[in-house]
Amino acid sequence: MLAGLLLGMVACSWAAGQEAPAELPSAEISDMNGKIVNTASIAHPGANLLILTWESESKGAVLALDAMTLLKDTIANKTKTKVIMINFDPAADAKKVEAMRKEHQWTFENYLDPNGEFKRAAAISYLPVILVVDQNNKIVYRKAAFYLGDEQVILQELQKLNPR
Repeated sequence: MLAGLLLGMVACSWAAGQEAPAELPSAEISDMNGKIVNTASIAHPGANLLILTWESESKGAVLALDAMTLLKDTIANKTKTKVIMINFDPAADAKKVEAMRKEHQWTFENYLDPNGEFKRAAAISYLPVILVVDQNNKIVYRKAAFYLGDEQVILQELQKLNPR
């Protein structure tokens, strides 16, 4: 009986590991000029997509963006990846968001999701969440929270997909 239980546990863990990658959710967000964009159609032809989610009050998200900014050239040179940021601050804070972006010198494309449509669609409840999306719009890596050193793990995940 114990052997059967162990075999069942192994089979369940193997099946869980075989789960297909999730599709990048479709939600309406806007660029910094107010133009509505659907997340499922953010163009990244021939490249993977790295999505960095953030709010201005999330210290972990700010740390993640600063760390990924330091790796910007490495990401560009060693992987075929487009990097974007999606901010979840309220619409009234758009000027604050832009000021933070300039202050920290974050040059990645920034999108706004003040109504939390993408946040809900992607089941994000804690920030930051970092998503790696392959060229087929499949989420192949998801990281919740951020600690120094995680940027190297993310870089390795990007290099696995399509190294240059």
